[in-house]
Amino acid sequence: MSLLSVENLSFSIDGTKLLKNITFSLEKGSLTLVAGKNGSGKSMLLKCLKGLEKPEEGIIEVNGKVLKKERERMKAFGLVFQDTSLEIVGSTVRKDIAFGLENLKMERDRIQETTKKMISLFNLEKVQDLPPSVLSGGEKRRLSIAGVLAMEPEIILMDEPLANLDYPSVKMVLSTLIELKKKGVTVIIVSHEAEKLLSLTDNTIILSDGKLVDMGPSIDMMDALRENQVYLPPKASFEDLSWLK
Repeated sequence: MSLLSVENLSFSIDGTKLLKNITFSLEKGSLTLVAGKNGSGKSMLLKCLKGLEKPEEGIIEVNGKVLKKERERMKAFGLVFQDTSLEIVGSTVRKDIAFGLENLKMERDRIQETTKKMISLFNLEKVQDLPPSVLSGGEKRRLSIAGVLAMEPEIILMDEPLANLDYPSVKMVLSTLIELKKKGVTVIIVSHEAEKLLSLTDNTIILSDGKLVDMGPSIDMMDALRENQVYLPPKASFEDLSWLK
């Protein structure tokens, strides 16, 4: 049984259909890239999965359970926003990770244990008592992911996790994705930087004009990405994109 099953998901604003009968399924522990040119519906798909927007039709099922209510989707999916300032609120790194757990009314001992675990997992020990404002772009992104993962969602959604990062920060975030994959975390990544993520992901979904136009193992998707105006280095092979491994 698939961890996530999406069937005929559609969403409109003011009569304009932004998502059109999206259907796909994903296995637990998989990393999936969602790609497509601007305006294809990538970020809106994440918002509908998360529960920030209400689909007009369609079924979202996680672990065999249909999620009919927005609060069910809010719990099942953790969303890492493109703009880290939208979700980093703690006065220190440690307090920021603990913030979401406190809102969940978790017991103090468990909050401390989980926070310590996330700090170790994301290599934030040296900055745990610093204000997030002094962190690098890559460290802020890792802190955002840590805060979401701490709340134990079934699936993590990432919206443009490499946006506006310098080269060292990009490497830092990609290394984090590799670690999440090793630990069996299920992640869906929306990005226009397919050339940096393709070799790390198991699956690639291509959207165009709100429709899912292709999906398959990432290793087989280079031609389809180019055909749908997603940038890849002109003569690069899949192996050429595996520079981080």
